[in-house]
Amino acid sequence: MLLTQATPLVEETSLWESGLVAAVIAAVVALVGFWLTVRATRLDRQRQLFAEAFGAVTEYREYPFIVRRRTSDTDRGDITTGLSTIQASLNKYVALLRVESSEVGVHYQNLVGQTRRIAGTEIAAGWDMPIRNKGEEMHVQDVDLSPLVEFDEAFIAAVKRHLNAIPSWVPGQTKAPSKIEKGSRAIQSGRPTGS
Repeated sequence: MLLTQATPLVEETSLWESGLVAAVIAAVVALVGFWLTVRATRLDRQRQLFAEAFGAVTEYREYPFIVRRRTSDTDRGDITTGLSTIQASLNKYVALLRVESSEVGVHYQNLVGQTRRIAGTEIAAGWDMPIRNKGEEMHVQDVDLSPLVEFDEAFIAAVKRHLNAIPSWVPGQTKAPSKIEKGSRAIQSGRPTGS
């Protein structure tokens, strides 16, 4: 009886082919690493920009108190100069944030508009009040900026979505509302969160 042995066909890869595969893998790893580094740098820059823009809003909100605490007419010039400077900053950040992210930009523009409406009204009312004496109590109790909290929260929620570690275009990303957004909806509806 004659036995025949089957020899498996073994494909030998040449050094050239394995070198090419290694080069492709190395290029992909390098490109992914480069992309992640660029994205992290961009997100850090945007995080700083968004924080500075929010800081400009909070600085503007101090002016109802500053105007009410003025102790002389000479303060008026310094205060109006400061207001003009912060107004220019707000306008600059509205434009910058719209370029960086349309969603964040819209929320910031809304935040600035509501801040100007509410805090601006308080600033105007402060100018109509008499100048305080230097020894007089400086505590201001007649300013209520609490209606701006929901606009703050909406802006911060938009920033969080934008700065999410996983890009929104990655499949499977859901836009589940954050606790801030849920709380904002409860404020708008008049019901506590969870009801």
